[in-house]
Amino acid sequence: MGTHMEPQTSDKKIIYKSNNMGLISRLFKRSHNEEEKIYNESTKSVEREDMRAVTLKEGFLSKYPKYENILRMFEAANLCEATWENITKVRLQKFVDYMNERLSPNSVNQYATKLKAVLNLYSDEVSLPRGFAKVLTPRKCAVQNVYLTEEEIQKIVGYVPKNDRELYVRNLFVISAYCGTRHSDAAKLTESNIVGNTLQYVSIKTKIHSTVPLKPIVREYIATCPKIEIDDTTYNNIIRRICKRCGIVDAVKVFKAGETKEGEKWEFISSHTSRRSFATNLYLRGVDLYTISRMIGHNSTRTTEGYICADIKTDSEELMSFFR
Repeated sequence: MGTHMEPQTSDKKIIYKSNNMGLISRLFKRSHNEEEKIYNESTKSVEREDMRAVTLKEGFLSKYPKYENILRMFEAANLCEATWENITKVRLQKFVDYMNERLSPNSVNQYATKLKAVLNLYSDEVSLPRGFAKVLTPRKCAVQNVYLTEEEIQKIVGYVPKNDRELYVRNLFVISAYCGTRHSDAAKLTESNIVGNTLQYVSIKTKIHSTVPLKPIVREYIATCPKIEIDDTTYNNIIRRICKRCGIVDAVKVFKAGETKEGEKWEFISSHTSRRSFATNLYLRGVDLYTISRMIGHNSTRTTEGYICADIKTDSEELMSFFR
């Protein structure tokens, strides 16, 4: 009678254990993959929900916390809130046009680029108009602006303001025309900025320290300027009205945004005209670009060149002596 050899007990345990371990391993692996898949999908879902919860203002200020004024200009240009839903090509163009009327070309490019960067960042998460980036890439073209001569600035100095708002705008404009400050910087000046016979301040926008010789009228206007706030549109309307009343009505022709415009000079005055006037009048007096650039708070003379609203001088004694 043959003998049937049963596996030894220890061998059975090894086989059983091995089979169970393989099963458990396969079950565990499948369960782990499924859990990972579920986790990833839920995480993406949460991220999408979080992204939808981010408003345009929140997204913009998280990237550029010090430039809320850009969103305010968009809202002022379009008379609507800055939201994802309100971003259209037409409104973006109005925003760029609005800045072109009030800011230097360099600032327009900088601000438009910042808004474009934020829209690009969220373009996969929100619905944006096709071609929005092109609208926010202003073409570099020749610009011809106006400036006020020293005689015209004196007319504004002699103007008698009719109320506190006119006094505020008159004072800030003249301070800027004689010191080269942005009107936002001029509004923050106090007598503590006067050091001896100089005006010293750090620009809010660029953080550059500027030192400018102090005219007596600037000291007086800093001391008597009302402490009120006026938005850019109101400021520009008031300074234009003051210029018109002062007789700054010469016929002029300017070239902006690719087209030529004609009218009386006061019509083209804005808050930034004072800085252009400061740079241009110093240049016409023979001050070199580097010195003007330092006083006006620019990083380079190339930027300052854009503020000179006069042809390059060809009749200075220094220049003509070269050709004798």
